[in-house]
Amino acid sequence: MRNKHCTIVVLAFVLSLMSMTAHAGSILADVNGDGEVNIADVNAVIDFILKGESVTPIDLDKNYLSAKEFGAKGDGENDDTDALEALFEAAFLLKKAVFFDPGTYVIRRSLLLRSGMEIFGKEATIKKNVAMVAALAEPAEVGQTYIDLTTVSGLKVGDQFIIADAAGAANQSTYGIVTDIEGNRVSFTNIISDQQSNITGCVNAYAAGTKVSNSFALLRSWSSRYECDGVLIHDLTLEGSGRNSEPRVWASSCIHLDAYYPGGYTGNTGIEYRNIQRDLVVRNVLIKNSPCDGISDQGEGGLIVRDCVIENPAMHGIHLGTRYSSALIANNEIAGNGARGAGVFFCQNVNDVFVLNNVISYFSHGCSDEEFGTAVRNVTIRNNVFEHLNGSVFDFMKANSNYHGSGLQISDNEIYNLKSLLFTGHYLDNVIFSDNEVKSVETQAQTLINVTHSRNVVISGNTVPSSANWNNPVVATETVNLIQDGNSWND
Repeated sequence: MRNKHCTIVVLAFVLSLMSMTAHAGSILADVNGDGEVNIADVNAVIDFILKGESVTPIDLDKNYLSAKEFGAKGDGENDDTDALEALFEAAFLLKKAVFFDPGTYVIRRSLLLRSGMEIFGKEATIKKNVAMVAALAEPAEVGQTYIDLTTVSGLKVGDQFIIADAAGAANQSTYGIVTDIEGNRVSFTNIISDQQSNITGCVNAYAAGTKVSNSFALLRSWSSRYECDGVLIHDLTLEGSGRNSEPRVWASSCIHLDAYYPGGYTGNTGIEYRNIQRDLVVRNVLIKNSPCDGISDQGEGGLIVRDCVIENPAMHGIHLGTRYSSALIANNEIAGNGARGAGVFFCQNVNDVFVLNNVISYFSHGCSDEEFGTAVRNVTIRNNVFEHLNGSVFDFMKANSNYHGSGLQISDNEIYNLKSLLFTGHYLDNVIFSDNEVKSVETQAQTLINVTHSRNVVISGNTVPSSANWNNPVVATETVNLIQDGNSWND
């Protein structure tokens, strides 16, 4: 029997929620998924809270709810997913912050972000459960609600997983929650996805051998059901699995906002996305061992990332999605695994971004853009340190003749251990590349800068070590109005 204190807490909680229902629009969540917001949603949250005997009294006068109050162990071993899901729902309904007490919280499904939430901790880590990577033993057909795997070792009922296409593209992947395991057959419900939300079963056919993994984002929005506008995450550690064999798709990033496309986007599913996904603030967060990007924001815009450390993502440090507008990325340390990706990656048609005072290292590129024909507009990259990069430090070669990039300023940066080109630019207008200093050169490339099909390019005040010797530092194919002034290439 639950104690008297818990009964009083539950009663207070019920009265609080019931009073809120008296005001239209004060509860913004259909918790039980019946299409209506009513007392059944209150009961659903109460059921979560009363699920475990370890529930402790909740002080509703505080401005936050804590993980330990909701029965989470935080011992790095026990599964805290159910307790934390209840915590997130209750905090959203009561308009309170989510607080993680000191400890390590192991989860096996994404914790869902909702509008206005604040998530923070004190010496606290949210950690992904042990990674499982398998493959389809048999093809999976459209509409199928089960899959046959080569192995189910390490997979449990309640785990979130992903079926990825050969290229790992997010819009060709299916995400689900395991509901039953019989032999090597896994039944699932399909929820929490980029382009397959609210659809049960596979929406693409997958061949035998397709990779399957219990991969997911630790914190993520869900664009087809909930708005996610104005979320603050601070003073936490987020730890992925560190398994580079997992599919590298957006929604496996440690923090992920779903895609937002004004006017609706259907892809192959007929689902339109109209909810707001924007204004995410991440501050003083350690993100490590992400199976994809450290932070993948495919929303509408408004990202602020400050004073964070991102270590060893399998892909990009920070990924700004298609048609993204407005981001400030400042005072962070972003270090990759040395194999791929960019410290800051710009997808198609990204606008109004400031990358300031960061240290970016061990990626293919420091800052780069999408490979499928794109453009960046009004991007400033200043006062950063770039080191140990395998490819071009600044790689903006992916625009095309139909859609030029414009307003790119790269200045006052320091570059160490240069291995390849310093800057590549393709179909760019109004570029300023100035006062950047190469501190050390590891590999002498044939040239320093390659600018093609661009207009109004100023390259000035840049310096390289006296030991370097570039005979032809700038190649400017079909570039109009190129101004070079005060560069020190051949000291």
